[in-house]
Amino acid sequence: MAESRAELAREVLEALSRGDVERFAALLHPQIEIRTARGVRRGLDDAEEWALKRYEHLERRYAIDELRVRGDAVLALVRTQYVWRESGLVGNEEPTAIELEFSDGKLIRWIFREDLAGEPGPAGGHRDG
Repeated sequence: MAESRAELAREVLEALSRGDVERFAALLHPQIEIRTARGVRRGLDDAEEWALKRYEHLERRYAIDELRVRGDAVLALVRTQYVWRESGLVGNEEPTAIELEFSDGKLIRWIFREDLAGEPGPAGGHRDG
């Protein structure tokens, strides 16, 4: 069960990193709630609109450092990377913690956890559980 939650979290983050909004939307629960510093978005339409937001010359990617599974939730410790579209070079990178909660095999809650963003992951490795 924990492995499937970690795999779902990985799929969600990879879909967003690739800009695959269709795949991201397929992983969402109808009652999805996304909490960011800019507010709360609820429902599939708001979540898809949020995922469609782009920067003019940059792509946002999530490089996974660690996934910590706790019941139906996964704490993803990632590096949010802003990559120059033309060159593919990372322009900026910042540690980010994202709490992902699942229900019925779908993402129901996404919360940016600023209080945990600097928490260290394992040195040189990934832990999926």
